Amino acid sequence: MAKNILVVHASPRVDGNSSMLADEFTKGAEAAGNTVARVNVGRAKMSGCMACEYCFSHDGACCQQDAMQEFYPLLREADVLVYATPMYYYNFPAQLRAFQDRMFCGIAKPFNIPQVALLLCFEDKDASTCEPLLDAYRVATAYCKQESIGEVVVNNVYEKGAIAGNPGLSQAYDLGASIA
Repeated sequence: MAKNILVVHASPRVDGNSSMLADEFTKGAEAAGNTVARVNVGRAKMSGCMACEYCFSHDGACCQQDAMQEFYPLLREADVLVYATPMYYYNFPAQLRAFQDRMFCGIAKPFNIPQVALLLCFEDKDASTCEPLLDAYRVATAYCKQESIGEVVVNNVYEKGAIAGNPGLSQAYDLGASIA
């Protein structure tokens, strides 16, 4: 059965390495008959959660009127949530953290996204430097009772387009194509 997939691209760099991973994932997912929506939170104008708990008294609605308002309906329709992101300072970029923090209103009115995946790329030659980010992803996934359907991790890519020809691109395609 086809699924609704939301790809959350977190880089402010246009057409960079994480964007190329997202492109390949999307091609695979669409080839498998899924519907894919993609948002770029890396360039979105939004703030983090204010912990005001407005959402608890307003059926999961957030009081902040910014770009996140256009993302909430997509989160409500998604069967699979995919983060396509670079690593900044050994963690998710601030733009993605703001998006994730704003998903707090999903406690008041759950999003019910059963599956997640991660497409990650970063500059460091030492692949182990991404472990703190992977730990954060895995802890959040477990806490939200979501199934992680895959992680594509590509290190040693920084310059725009450096990921071209990297096996991680075909891994991203294959991960997308595996969703049915």
